[in-house]
Amino acid sequence: MAVALRLKRCGRAHRPFYRIEAIEKRNARGGRSLETLGWYDPMVDDAEKRVKIHVDRVQHWIDMGARPSETVTSFLRKVDVNWPKAKKSRRADQRAKKKAQGSS
Repeated sequence: MAVALRLKRCGRAHRPFYRIEAIEKRNARGGRSLETLGWYDPMVDDAEKRVKIHVDRVQHWIDMGARPSETVTSFLRKVDVNWPKAKKSRRADQRAKKKAQGSS
């Protein structure tokens, strides 16, 4: 089961409100979610009250392998969330070595 952390639009016409949710990747944007992890209200003037994130639950889903969308990633960068380090592939290392040897 591939899980994505993404925004789900709620609210009414001309008054957007978004929930930050853990949703199965194959589900639609407004589809069934696994868990609500926070919210984003773009109409609020105070920047501190615009986004609310439950960091411990987000961290749990990221540890389980969930991938945040670009927008959710930008919200999470403003909050302390520990990201797993990306692994370099062996092939990339081999290419870098060949390129270094070829240029010298």
